[in-house]
Amino acid sequence: MRLHPAEWIRESAGYMKEKNKTGNWLLNAVYPRRCPICDGLLSREELYLCRNCVEKIHPILGARCKKCGKPVGSEEEFCRDCSRTRHSFDRGFAPYGYHGELEASLMRFKYHERQEYAGFYAHAAFFYVGKQIQRRNPEVLVPVPLHPARQRQRGYNQAEVFAEKLAEEMELPMNARLIRRVKKTKRQKELGPAERRKNLEGAFALAKPGQMKYCRILLVDDIYTTGSTVDAIASLLKSEWSRTGGFCLCGNCKIVCEYFENSFPISETYGKINII
Repeated sequence: MRLHPAEWIRESAGYMKEKNKTGNWLLNAVYPRRCPICDGLLSREELYLCRNCVEKIHPILGARCKKCGKPVGSEEEFCRDCSRTRHSFDRGFAPYGYHGELEASLMRFKYHERQEYAGFYAHAAFFYVGKQIQRRNPEVLVPVPLHPARQRQRGYNQAEVFAEKLAEEMELPMNARLIRRVKKTKRQKELGPAERRKNLEGAFALAKPGQMKYCRILLVDDIYTTGSTVDAIASLLKSEWSRTGGFCLCGNCKIVCEYFENSFPISETYGKINII
């Protein structure tokens, strides 16, 4: 049974106290922890959220789209987007919807150097959908890359920062060099669904073509809207696997895509290589 945010935060208390014992006190003194919802400073007693914000965000607890993980009506299997679109990824999961307080939080994380929010995002993602990810047995987490010019401008890749923290939670490796963004595209949020797909044509490439060594990949991004970015990378990975003659005797390989929402998504694909 999934818990309300206040309950999982209380359950995390022992975990956080143990982490603080082992060494983050100096880092917290130099870079004070902030509530990812209101951006206020956290007290030593407050874990991931301040007391005023615990009740402000709510996870997706009802029916979800069986493809992308967005909330749907109790009688629906797929959301409107997924009922009309053939995706390259297999399955998506997201702990939260992209709206309200969390939308503002993710914008600060993405554009205003609030990298410290990643700890909360990763712990929430692991708490709410971690078991579903683990059942797919991913070998590695791969963040969606930024174009080098955009990363230099921003100073960091928020998907990589999130993926690193999530990898720690899941005790799995993270590989930020598997995929490169080779085309500087327009910002996706400014485009419609068809324009998004067109915008991403040829945008990604494998860093080392012909050397694919993973069967089950968890793609990590911060926000899921139409799935165009995840689809583009999933298609690239699957085509590479097919081109190099990859196969799996167990018949259980997957490419997994994780985004933190409709903010933090996760997806999966069945075939020779799977993207969760």
